[in-house]
Amino acid sequence: MRRTAAAAGVVLVHALVQALLVLPGLTPAMGVGFVALAAASAMALVAFWATTLVLVGTPGARRPRIVRALAAVIVALVIVGALTVLSPLAGAVGLLVAFVVASSAGGADAGALDGPRSFRRHPFRAVLLLVATALTIVVAVVAALVLGLFLTGAFGAFLTWVVAGALVVPTARGWARLAVRARG
Repeated sequence: MRRTAAAAGVVLVHALVQALLVLPGLTPAMGVGFVALAAASAMALVAFWATTLVLVGTPGARRPRIVRALAAVIVALVIVGALTVLSPLAGAVGLLVAFVVASSAGGADAGALDGPRSFRRHPFRAVLLLVATALTIVVAVVAALVLGLFLTGAFGAFLTWVVAGALVVPTARGWARLAVRARG
């Protein structure tokens, strides 16, 4: 219960930070202000993901888990970002793979292949969770589009990130648990 409350707090703080970054209302341009806000938003996203991975991971020494989660998140976001520039569909597939690979990074004694190993050890559960993750990505994208269309500004950004966080945390938890089962 304590981890659930902590995860909810992380989701709300991240949503609030992202909403505050929208307040200046800068339009996308290569101005210093916009680039600074975009960089702050990316750092907030990395912090959110890494904190979430540590919260959903198995308990253990905190420092290695944090470093491993940060590294996994940064690598995953760079790859997903590059794939999204190529094609939005490629970005969605990259995000799906990132969930599988990176979600176990916050656990104690986690390895890079713990997520993919779950397909060998528990194929039915892994495929079921993969389908659920794909549906989660679709729901998050549709929610972001609908909220962005009807609720703009800081309030819309806040709700968008709350919905995204509410979808991300249980999905990451599912992959982290499945990776632990694959190791055991």
